[in-house]
Amino acid sequence: MIVTQMINDFLSKSIQFGSYVLTMERALAVILTLILGHVTFMLFKWGLRRALKLKHIEEGRRFLIVRLMRTLIYIITFFIVIEVLGFNLTVIWAGSAALLVGVGIGLQSFFNDVISGFVLLFEGGVRVGDELEIDGDLVKVKGIALRATRVETVDGDLLVMPNSKIAGNSVMNFSQGLTSTRIRVSVGVAYGSDVERVRQLLLDAITAQPQIVKSPSPQVIFSEFGDSALNFEVLGWIQSPWNRMIIKSDIRFRIDNVFRENKIKIPFPQRELYITNTTQSDPS
Repeated sequence: MIVTQMINDFLSKSIQFGSYVLTMERALAVILTLILGHVTFMLFKWGLRRALKLKHIEEGRRFLIVRLMRTLIYIITFFIVIEVLGFNLTVIWAGSAALLVGVGIGLQSFFNDVISGFVLLFEGGVRVGDELEIDGDLVKVKGIALRATRVETVDGDLLVMPNSKIAGNSVMNFSQGLTSTRIRVSVGVAYGSDVERVRQLLLDAITAQPQIVKSPSPQVIFSEFGDSALNFEVLGWIQSPWNRMIIKSDIRFRIDNVFRENKIKIPFPQRELYITNTTQSDPS
């Protein structure tokens, strides 16, 4: 009886905040609701991660699904707490509608990035480890979050890129569906050179590069008769574009060496200037 009376006395106590009265009973109910919400999330998180892992769901998607579940559980917990505290949810929604609209307009860019994050993770067009070309820059995906994607450049710099830039632009993904990617090296030789000999030397130079794949086989294109040179393009395929700058540089070194050995000249731009004397002699 004494213990029961003490508990009743404790629960009947209250704290007043202006016109609002918070009873101990409500306070304990709020604490219990928060604890149950957190425990529910942890249990769902553990079970969901195991289930997704068994189904071989990609890591980025697992992360997003867990984040969504956590957000949903916490939102439900928040509304339960508001209800336990005795507030009218209808009045709160009506009073905050204008504020939410203003916040939504101000955070338009943020929401755009978040929606783009959903698109990237659920569509699977971009995954962690993929090598991409964005606006002419080659990057490797290190991590995908809701708002931004972490990428590494060929220089080793780590960039945080908004998801909207990836989802809203044309992106070349070298890691999905492609077994090789083509590189191109341009070179010109002097007029009068034996073009068949040049073709064979260029094929020898690119074939000798160890990272050029055998299939598809390298090609040499006679692209045009230029102003000062016969212009060729050397085409080869590599498995990964990550080191294409170094590979193309090595091919140029090899081309220069074989041209020097075989007396093939790489001309510099030339212009022929003709001077005409327009001065007329005096007939007298």
